[in-house]
Amino acid sequence: MKGIERKSRLLWYILAGFGVILIAGGLIWWLPLRVSAPVSPTTSTAKTPAVVETHTVAFAAMGDMLAHEAVNISARTSSGYDFTPYFTDIKPLYQGADVVFCNPETLVSGPKYVVTGYPQFNAPTEFARDLTDVGCQVFNYATNHVGDKGQDALNASLDVWDALKPLAISGSNRSQAEQYTIKYFTKNSITFAFLAFADFSNMGLPNSYSINLYHDKPLVERLMKEARKKADVVVVSMHWGTEDSTAVNDDQREASQRVADLGADVIIGTGPHVLQPVAQLTRADGGKTLVWYSIANMLSVQMWVNELTGGVAKWTVTKKGSDVTISDPEFDATFMSYSYSPTSDGGKVVFKGTLKLQPLADASAGTAKWGTTVSERTKFVHDTLGSAVSVKISP
Repeated sequence: MKGIERKSRLLWYILAGFGVILIAGGLIWWLPLRVSAPVSPTTSTAKTPAVVETHTVAFAAMGDMLAHEAVNISARTSSGYDFTPYFTDIKPLYQGADVVFCNPETLVSGPKYVVTGYPQFNAPTEFARDLTDVGCQVFNYATNHVGDKGQDALNASLDVWDALKPLAISGSNRSQAEQYTIKYFTKNSITFAFLAFADFSNMGLPNSYSINLYHDKPLVERLMKEARKKADVVVVSMHWGTEDSTAVNDDQREASQRVADLGADVIIGTGPHVLQPVAQLTRADGGKTLVWYSIANMLSVQMWVNELTGGVAKWTVTKKGSDVTISDPEFDATFMSYSYSPTSDGGKVVFKGTLKLQPLADASAGTAKWGTTVSERTKFVHDTLGSAVSVKISP
């Protein structure tokens, strides 16, 4: 019996040892897997949050640029014209912008159609070239003067602009099809639609399609609906208002609200030749529209001190995901000065020279010629634009 018991214990020891070996081997195999496995099922199935991209565009806008006879004469060179020196002193005010809007009030069809100043304007072709060279990229071409010399001269001007390849030029047309074509451009991954309309044409419309008028409500609605559908941001230029008045008239109020309700994000007003207030309108969809009712003259030799006080309007466009905001409106003031020689006949100006466009901060000598001061002009800018915008007086 003892032999049997010894054999049983031996068998039990063998089986126990074999079991230990199996357990140890299992641990050796299982532990690395356990260490490398996710801490919890939640960790392995969690999705990485989508990154919402943010893009910004710094926008700047300059007002009426009138190629008066004195402006052309002062720009004349031995081989043609050079308008770029007018912008030397003010370029720092806008050169940091991603997009620069300008309002050349006049035709640029050159000597073939005779270079003339007021009242029927036609600038040298170099006017378009030089505005492009100093940084203008988006152009309003719906004004009361672009029809001054008929459709052929307007077509020639548009050909000049097209050859310069701006980001966009809008407001005048060579055909009905062109009138229905909206100008789009993309900057910093933000798509803009740019539309331009005028109140009227001094010489009447050469053709029904020649100039976009905002009183043509079906046209405005057609263009605005398409633009709102296809663009992230809709910028509308409106040439309107009462000349030499800092007050917004009823026509401007009605037209601006109508265009805002159709989806405009920004409205840039030109035409009155003087500053008018800035406003934020509430659109039909609950959004906001920034309205510059008039950003005044930039380059001209008009006679009144308010007509010589202009500046660079600025704002920021931000696109975060699909949301777009317009923020930080500000205005950097400028002053246009020149010398003149009045006659005894009611002070009629017979000569203008030493034209100088400069930041208002640097214009103490220029403002003195007009019996005013930089301080008084600064107050005028603040009081006229209102509290919706920040005013800068930058040297």
